[in-house]
Amino acid sequence: MINSNNNISFCANIRNIPKLNIPKRVLKLNDAKLNGYTAFINGKIYDSSNKIKFGDILLKNNQIIAINEFDENSINGIIKYVDIKDKILTPTLIDEHIHGGYGVNFHSSDEKSIRKFLKQLAKEGTGAILATTLPGTLEHLNKQLKLLNYIIKNPDKGATKILGIHLEGPFLNPKKAGIHPPEALLKPSIENFEKLDSENVKIVTLAPELDQNYELSKYLKNRGIIPSAGHSTADASDIKESGITQVTHLFNAMAPFHHRLPTVANEGLLNPKITAEMNTDTSLLVPDTMNLIMREKPKDKLILISDALPQAGIKKDFLLNGIRIHVNPDWIATSDRGILAGSMKFLHEVAAKLIKETNMTFEKFIRYASVNPAKNLGVENDYKIAKGSKPDFAIWDKNSLKVEKTFIN
Repeated sequence: MINSNNNISFCANIRNIPKLNIPKRVLKLNDAKLNGYTAFINGKIYDSSNKIKFGDILLKNNQIIAINEFDENSINGIIKYVDIKDKILTPTLIDEHIHGGYGVNFHSSDEKSIRKFLKQLAKEGTGAILATTLPGTLEHLNKQLKLLNYIIKNPDKGATKILGIHLEGPFLNPKKAGIHPPEALLKPSIENFEKLDSENVKIVTLAPELDQNYELSKYLKNRGIIPSAGHSTADASDIKESGITQVTHLFNAMAPFHHRLPTVANEGLLNPKITAEMNTDTSLLVPDTMNLIMREKPKDKLILISDALPQAGIKKDFLLNGIRIHVNPDWIATSDRGILAGSMKFLHEVAAKLIKETNMTFEKFIRYASVNPAKNLGVENDYKIAKGSKPDFAIWDKNSLKVEKTFIN
């Protein structure tokens, strides 16, 4: 329909698009590209109010210039209409804790393999990540950090963006190292950290109880790097006194919740100022525990992570940092000693399962897996479906919750 003021209200059905005195074309979703004017209509939009609403958007190149209404007289060019037929348009996912996938390991793979993986991941709705490394020698870590820095500065168009690096180690507590080899660990200190190429490091997982006078934690925070407590036996006082602002995969690889002697887990769950990463694999956190975390954490202090291992998406055994990892028929990855290694699933794969088995809604999923990590990493303006923004976005089937198309860069 056309409003009396000559504005177009996007129609409820593509067949009813009014005959306007401006050129237009109708495209299938898979043919859509963000060049010129593109209108996505008849869909649902996860907007800047963190709600999913029926709506339509008009973009000029990659910038949203209107939501639901636009003035036909302001358009000078062909409008391409894409009928998304009740599908859901959301910001892309951001995974701040992912080790790789499809056989690619951010800790050891070469440039060609990493670039190929980033192009594949982009098709599946993840627009940005923090490439997560493992403990290793300083020589090896610096070699890999140099490579990742190069890819960050020279990204491929349309590929998942590496926003920075998440160092999961080497500053971990050997008592909670999990599958990480103790000989690869270092004492958390400013001196040791400065031996690393930290140019694009955004998060450092460390054991604050081993950080003398919490010097490294405070140093990182002053540099704008997130100190995240993980693989740790810390008590609650270590978290409070160190200035730690985040916990890595809450409950996993840390001193457990205690009813009398508060630990890092207590603080991660109950301190409203602490951001908590939450694993999305039900082999790492059972649904009731996920429900507890969602109930207790402020809605803007919870971040979903995949913690995806290099063989995520491939059901076969593999070596991780020299340790044999076994993958059982249920996609659970463990070492020879039965220690859980991480997840074999990506964020986009777990949406439907989480919504079915926990109290999570799709709106919450997008908030926890896109909006919150964007805010945590200081890129929230790049992940808003709002007039004037230039967001990376994905389009999901509303029934299967599978990503059908992603638009990045």
